[in-house]
Amino acid sequence: MSNAGDFADDRPRMGVDFGGTRIKFASVIGGKIDRLVVLDTPKNNSAALLRSIADGVKAFQAQPVSVGVAIPGEVDEDGICWRLPNVTGFEGVPISRELEKLLGCPVRIENDGTSAALAESKFGYGLQFQDFLVVTLGTGVGGGLVLGGQARRGHLGFAAEIGHILIDRSATAWLCHCGKTGCIESYASTRALLRYYSEAGGSANSVEELARAARDGDAEATESFRRAGKALGMGLCSAQHLLDLDALIFTGGISAAFDLMTDSVREGLRARAFAPPLSELPLLVSELGPHAGVIGAAWLPSHFEGPRS
Repeated sequence: MSNAGDFADDRPRMGVDFGGTRIKFASVIGGKIDRLVVLDTPKNNSAALLRSIADGVKAFQAQPVSVGVAIPGEVDEDGICWRLPNVTGFEGVPISRELEKLLGCPVRIENDGTSAALAESKFGYGLQFQDFLVVTLGTGVGGGLVLGGQARRGHLGFAAEIGHILIDRSATAWLCHCGKTGCIESYASTRALLRYYSEAGGSANSVEELARAARDGDAEATESFRRAGKALGMGLCSAQHLLDLDALIFTGGISAAFDLMTDSVREGLRARAFAPPLSELPLLVSELGPHAGVIGAAWLPSHFEGPRS
């Protein structure tokens, strides 16, 4: 890995944050976005989607020097995708190699939570805390781990895959897109929020719309955020039991409405904490906003050099 001083230069770097709903393309200087374009994620096969990513990059830089790409899943040390639960058709796809052929430059791929954690460690709350978990809230629920001030991807790239911590063992547990039931993601993602509201008789097409309803006094919208927050807090308590962290940092699209969930996340933590102090750690929204993932992505090629372990 590169050292902290390497994050002080002002060269523009190219980052892509590829999610289940949107793709963000950004030119990043230091810890700030110089230029950003956001497109809907194409609903087609993996080859066509990778071409869309390459075309988006070339619209920024005709001949890029290097590109970092954050994805909603994991890749092995050769850049081959294990699986993207919320985007079909990528299992076993050599994403790095395919994008390098299309772009003609080195491409570094990492999990979006790890990318967000990298950005946070160098440009965000990492300036205050050494050990924390970045929680990405959106189409799915992901995580990125920072220990000793360094973003950690784990031996196989699955570190902080918190969205699939089990929180409901009942026979009626909700199905997750990973194929199992009872995962945090089933109860605290965008789909979960909209499902809570729909089952209560409401109708919303986005978290933004649901948040507006809650702020306007809609009791069922408010309850949807409360339910998601409590489920999230109960699941995150497992991570806190294991790691005894300094803080939990929230990012992703839902984080803009995190004030509607804060109290219930704390409620969930307190309901499961082995000892009261474990539930009282700071719950913070990233000051990098929902773009922490793409900022971190831009720094992937220079930070995670060589072997991925």
